[in-house]
Amino acid sequence: MEQFKLFEMQNQGTELDLLGTPRSLQEFKSDSYSPYSNSKLTDFVQANSLKKVQREIKPLLEELVAGKNTYVYDAHTYHTKVPPQAIARLIEHYTEPNGLVLDPFCGSGMTGVAALQVGRTPILIDLSPAATFIALNFVTPVDESRYTEAFEKVLSTLGDEALSLYGTHCRTCSKLVPMNYMVWSYGLICKYCQEEFVLWDVARDEHEDVRKSKIKTEFNCPHCGKHLKKRNLRRTRLYPVQVGYDCCDSGRRESTAIPDEYDLALIQEIDAEGIPDSLWYPTNNFLPGLNTRQPTSHGLKSIDALYTTRQLRAMARLWDIARRWQEPEISLKLMYTITSLYQRVTQLSEFRFWGGSSNTANYNVPMIFNEQNVFQVFERKAKTIQKYFATWATPPSNPFCISTQSATDLSTITDDSIDYIFTDPPFGGNINYSEMNYLWESWLGVFTNVEEEAIINRVQGKSINDYQELMAKAFGEMHRVLKPGGRLTVMFHNSSAKVWSAIQKALAVSGFGIETTQTLDKQHGTFKQFVSQNAVGYDLLLHCQKESSNSSTTPALHNNGTSKNTIVKFLKTALDQAPEDFIVRYLHVERRNEIDSRKLYSLWLKEKLEVGECIDVSYEEFRNILGDVVQLELVETSLFGVE
Repeated sequence: MEQFKLFEMQNQGTELDLLGTPRSLQEFKSDSYSPYSNSKLTDFVQANSLKKVQREIKPLLEELVAGKNTYVYDAHTYHTKVPPQAIARLIEHYTEPNGLVLDPFCGSGMTGVAALQVGRTPILIDLSPAATFIALNFVTPVDESRYTEAFEKVLSTLGDEALSLYGTHCRTCSKLVPMNYMVWSYGLICKYCQEEFVLWDVARDEHEDVRKSKIKTEFNCPHCGKHLKKRNLRRTRLYPVQVGYDCCDSGRRESTAIPDEYDLALIQEIDAEGIPDSLWYPTNNFLPGLNTRQPTSHGLKSIDALYTTRQLRAMARLWDIARRWQEPEISLKLMYTITSLYQRVTQLSEFRFWGGSSNTANYNVPMIFNEQNVFQVFERKAKTIQKYFATWATPPSNPFCISTQSATDLSTITDDSIDYIFTDPPFGGNINYSEMNYLWESWLGVFTNVEEEAIINRVQGKSINDYQELMAKAFGEMHRVLKPGGRLTVMFHNSSAKVWSAIQKALAVSGFGIETTQTLDKQHGTFKQFVSQNAVGYDLLLHCQKESSNSSTTPALHNNGTSKNTIVKFLKTALDQAPEDFIVRYLHVERRNEIDSRKLYSLWLKEKLEVGECIDVSYEEFRNILGDVVQLELVETSLFGVE
């Protein structure tokens, strides 16, 4: 099997001018950033807080629309992101130039990007070291030519190794070419005849238009002919079933083929050799959690188990190079590029007939996954990041400060010092951030302290009351540090009435009343919003103001109770006045038009929130009323495309 012997890089340090010792995240610590609590935050606030009194500003009433298809949005994935152009509009309206802008649940740092773009000074805080690492890289763009030179040098040096890991033979000309991906499918056991079959062989429903192609959820057993449902079957092991590559006369169309003897022997050789001892990779086990049960139930109990041996070897090689890079600034950016791959290069990457992959806020292990060429994905992401860096004509001129800590304790920020707060806090139990960031943090070597994580999570023992209490602490701290007359904007959405009520009460007890609300249309919804009936698609911006006086009165909340007739009246009024505004038209999938129940629910929430009424109707209850009373599929049939 000598022909399959993997290429070992020789004189790696000489070729790439690498350091001898790989860097840890702690080595990037500075006055502006810390993967832990930043001891320089107090000094930063004192040095940059504007002394002038907050001017009187009227609420921004315009509706905000901001698209996601931008280089900043695509540069690095995160579970939730607000388009920075929308945040920038709010920052400009509510602050003076050089004003201090705080985001205590900063996530990937979009508030920081927005603030720097409009000449303001951001403070970014998050409990997750993965979040603050990503935020740091977003707010420190480097010269695109330096970055491009670095990642191209990495790819050039690794060219032979990449081909040795991902080479396949063109079925037309027999040339050894890079494999774009390999598709793997689980074998399943028929519950009737107990015979094994490969899901790929029986469940493919392919069409010339790939948008119509899918993996069937129900099919007949190829052995006994019994009708089966995919979800009820026991998995066996993974089988390689297809390779994709580009070569010779295929033009722009990708070629696909069944794995041949070379492909299968290469997999065996890689698995037998394993990962070189010189390369580090995370091997820590998953911790108990709501999302981590999914991979562990399928035998993927540790971070390294999420990868095929080939994927892990490629990731470990790239990570080693990034951490040893001679220039710290470029080292940081190469690490940032590798973390942007996230789930795309793991066994969590579900196969799609139309190509690509996604990063989802769960650890679902698909029955058919797409093993992508790690080096190709790295190159694609690097080029997107390069385009983001190119959007900065000059580096940001304002300073920033990033601290990894809880929003429930902002004691290092002095009272009445912040001009404006924009934040996008956890939406109850929608996303388990510490669990989902565990993959990133395993590579980074620093982990979230979940004790103060504001979340509803039964594994952590946190109920909706615990969530409300933690959010009240955080809002109380925001109220303290905000200047009198200053504004807080909270972006929030949830399908649960109880979660909405918890946020309302947490704001009220901290001294904030909801002054006005806005809807934020991100134009391109999340995957969950498209496929889940109970996902809310329009985010709401809750604008609150800190009173100029020292009044400690808790804003009043009313619990009047919402009748079905009240909602019916609201729905009929909205649909009678502007029916076209509430039609969802699907352009890229074959699906008939629908009433936009998500938008209607958001507008109903808006009305309730602005008059201080406790939310007491969930999205599911609201949608059922819409379907029952307005007759969802019969109203204005010409609008819905019904014959």
